Amino acid sequence: MKAHQSTLLTWLLVPAGSLVFSLVYFLVLMPVKAGPGELALFERGIGSPLLKVLNGYLGSFFGLRYLGNTACWALPGMIFLALRWRQLAPWERGVLLFLTLAVLIIGVAGGFNYRYAMTLLPALLVLVFLLLERGMAGAGIAFGARTIIHVSLVLATLFNTWLSIELSQRMALEDPVDRARMDDDAPFYTKFDTGPRNLDEWLTASGVGPEDTVLVNNLPVYFYATDRPGLYYWCGADQYFGPAGEEPLFRTRKDDGVAAYLSGTLHTHYIFSDRNLSRYEPRFERFLETHCTLIATDDKGRTLHALKGTFGR
Repeated sequence: MKAHQSTLLTWLLVPAGSLVFSLVYFLVLMPVKAGPGELALFERGIGSPLLKVLNGYLGSFFGLRYLGNTACWALPGMIFLALRWRQLAPWERGVLLFLTLAVLIIGVAGGFNYRYAMTLLPALLVLVFLLLERGMAGAGIAFGARTIIHVSLVLATLFNTWLSIELSQRMALEDPVDRARMDDDAPFYTKFDTGPRNLDEWLTASGVGPEDTVLVNNLPVYFYATDRPGLYYWCGADQYFGPAGEEPLFRTRKDDGVAAYLSGTLHTHYIFSDRNLSRYEPRFERFLETHCTLIATDDKGRTLHALKGTFGR
């Protein structure tokens, strides 16, 4: 009986390890505030060399913020299976080979975004629970006790989810834009609005003519809600899509040259963005402050700037 209890306690170390890892991850490893010019990497959870490994290259296992804390056990499970390669059935070898290649490809080519790692999550969870079940059954653990281990893992995942939500709240409190949104007392469903209630009227009231081309910083609602001409731009990658296709706007020009290029070549005098997106590139944000005039903003943080001198042209 004592041996049985000792074995059960050993298996309980698995959900206990998940809890400990979650505490270390959310309370020690994950920052709550981005450094200067690091917003994009910070938002993706890869703002340091360690986090680039954990949430990037090995994000399929250790991206706890979005993927939970159970999939991390798939890594030792896959190593265990690889060490027993000769004892595996052909289909087991195929599954192990597929998962290994998928993890490597996603980690190297798609580790910057947790959504790619999420595609493997169902398979990794199944692998963890199957290996646990097989291991406990082989150790003579009764069915009821095995159920306790599995349920404990689920509860550890729920605890991980709570820590993830709590981290998001701490991050929002450190961010001036997100903090203002948290303090907004408007009904929750209004927070899903993607733009001014009537974008055409808002633009017209701000002095933008129906034929004026607007540089749109990663806000597709502009093209969805209006038929106005616009140039799609993303400041985080400095990409705009114009007549010649995808081109940089700032990398090859000084700020004065950008202003001249926008007005002279692209015939664009207005920039539609929002305060959060603009911060992804400090130079773009400074350009709005130094070379543009803020002419309109809405309660969701969307902004409309005009190049200085626009209304005198």
